[in-house]
Amino acid sequence: MISEFPLFCFTTLAGLAAGAYVVAAVFLVGKESKRAWLFPLVCLVLLGVGLLGLPMHLGRPERLLTALTHPTAMIAQEAYWSMAFGVVLLIDLVILKTKGSVPRALRAVGAVFALGLMCVMGNAYFVSLAVSAWASWPTFPLFVLGDLAMGAAGVAVLAHVMKERGAKPAEVDGDAADIATLQFSKQGAFLNTEMVLAVLAAVAFVAEAVHFDGTGLNAMPFVVAAIIAVAGAISVLAGREDKLSESVTVWLTFACLFVAVVVARYTFYAAYAL
Repeated sequence: MISEFPLFCFTTLAGLAAGAYVVAAVFLVGKESKRAWLFPLVCLVLLGVGLLGLPMHLGRPERLLTALTHPTAMIAQEAYWSMAFGVVLLIDLVILKTKGSVPRALRAVGAVFALGLMCVMGNAYFVSLAVSAWASWPTFPLFVLGDLAMGAAGVAVLAHVMKERGAKPAEVDGDAADIATLQFSKQGAFLNTEMVLAVLAAVAFVAEAVHFDGTGLNAMPFVVAAIIAVAGAISVLAGREDKLSESVTVWLTFACLFVAVVVARYTFYAAYAL
């Protein structure tokens, strides 16, 4: 196991939550299902479990409290942005559970915090002196595009599960988007976006592979991650063209993109031990 495993868990799980929330803020605003509160709850759980990686990385929980007194420390900034994002998720959850719909402004604010968290995660390694290979521009797309790609796939899975369980949407503001009724049509903007994000994530992995190879580090796992991400994009395309069922499409796409991010990010952290 790599020494940076706690941070690997943090950036992967919290990144999944952040990426999903940004995508949801764009596509899933307006009409809400009776179980729409499951979305912020899942994101909150992912963020909470991921955050356990910060004190684990420092060895003792009290060290994190000390780190929080130094706002310029990157681990403190990650914690601050995570807490801000977590507060929005909690408010989102409470409002959806009690009122059934959430204000657009809240989702917009949450998306800003989520995007900020993803950028701060990337910047923590971009400015790091621990590994020279980390201090390069491919670090940012590796984190941000990877999070958005697997986040979009996660949103599709949750939407599908909610629809399969018969969640009934309630009309609010007359909007057409709904977390339980994403349209897997041939012209669906969501599917097109999901596919583009998967391809962009693959490009980010290739860029990181080129950089790692230039520094003499093992770049092959990044190439493997890129191939898996492309497989995820192909899965979306096959679903859009009715070659695969909706169920197979959403689960296969999520599996591909999550595994691709895990492989790429694990390889990224493994450089610390070299």
